[in-house]
Amino acid sequence: MTAVRNFPIERRGTIAGISLISLAADVLAVALGATTLFTIHFVGDPPIAEIIVLFLVGPIFIAYRKRAFKVGVSKIYALMGFWLIGQILTDIYRQTAQIDWLRGDAAIGFFFMDLVFFTMLLRGNERRKILFISGLAVGALVYARIVIDPVIDSHSWKLGYSVGMNLLAVLISCLFFKRRYYIVALGIFAGMAMINLLFNYRSAALILILTAVLSVPVIPEQIGPWRVLPPHGSKRRLIVLVVLTLGAGLTALSAVDFLTSRGYLGEDAESKNQTQSQVKGGLLVGGRPEILVSSRAVMDSPILGHGSWAKDPHYMEMLDDALAESGLRNDPDVDEQFGSGLIPSHSHLMGAWVWAGILGALFWAVVFWLVIRAIVQVATRPSYLAPVYMYLLVLFAWDILFSPFGTWRRLTEGALLVIILDLLKTVPHRSYLPQNLRATTWRRGAFSSYR
Repeated sequence: MTAVRNFPIERRGTIAGISLISLAADVLAVALGATTLFTIHFVGDPPIAEIIVLFLVGPIFIAYRKRAFKVGVSKIYALMGFWLIGQILTDIYRQTAQIDWLRGDAAIGFFFMDLVFFTMLLRGNERRKILFISGLAVGALVYARIVIDPVIDSHSWKLGYSVGMNLLAVLISCLFFKRRYYIVALGIFAGMAMINLLFNYRSAALILILTAVLSVPVIPEQIGPWRVLPPHGSKRRLIVLVVLTLGAGLTALSAVDFLTSRGYLGEDAESKNQTQSQVKGGLLVGGRPEILVSSRAVMDSPILGHGSWAKDPHYMEMLDDALAESGLRNDPDVDEQFGSGLIPSHSHLMGAWVWAGILGALFWAVVFWLVIRAIVQVATRPSYLAPVYMYLLVLFAWDILFSPFGTWRRLTEGALLVIILDLLKTVPHRSYLPQNLRATTWRRGAFSSYR
């Protein structure tokens, strides 16, 4: 009888102690991640995952609507509403074509829907977040392998395999991080950064290096009785964090210069890097020349913007002239913008400002601030999921400043906003590490003393 009591009693509606509803939600999280990059050509090209969300959000909201309004998320909903109001007012003022008006409003509306759905599905559930992220990594690799796309074929690593491989590598690093094999975790980051550099995918390499420095303990908290790093939560600790970030950025730029000068990146990459480095503002502006044009468009109409799917040949000519003067050739994203005639922005923040005016910029400015706060939280009070959370947060910050918004990013960034809100509600003075992750001496190749 005693032996029988040691086993959990199976209850109706459970499998191995897990409720069927929870199990179904876990499966749904994996399915959404795996189908995020796959699209269906129907009234645009919505991701399959978003179509699933569209059919399920109503019934799930009716059953679990209280979960959709947990602490913090209502402010994000309100800011998104102001963004939509700014877009509508701009489109009325600019007399935007009806089809473009609908597309612009739909992009915000679907983003809102995705955020509501992921708030109900993922909020407060670490297991389900990792299941979604794992599904996204595997789905990205399958997508790169089976989808036929001329643009992806010509940039198979940057626009194809890198998404899944980088994310999968970061997930694997968490397994070593949890067991305090920090040297192995750092080796994974260094190896993936080098692979991305060899394929001349510089931004991915920079993000991986920043993630490694900010999440993996490369500097000891203390050596014996002597403290090396300032206490958690102090201003001095934040200063050290900023210095480490700047050092990681300079390391990435030095790596690009070294590989370019030695010819390891090939003649095309070498020519591109040298040309972009000569542009005013260096590699950053040289790699994102749209910043110069979108900034001019914002100055021309800072309050209301230029309308949904804003098109203006004047700004396209400005970009064309800037590229010609710098000797730069168009990348696939710029080619797409030239083909559609859109005002170039290549940024969440600048794109929303160009389309919807100041209210669109306000939304992304607040979100960017939340991302920075979450990065500080993960860096100063890490959990065993610190590497993957840090990678996604740094990538999110980069995308807000330097990548266009839309399609599958509505889903991934809706999930990321949920992760951010959970990170920021952590009690400030509570240790965020499990007991078996705390140490004060060298453990398995690295320092650790998170308290």
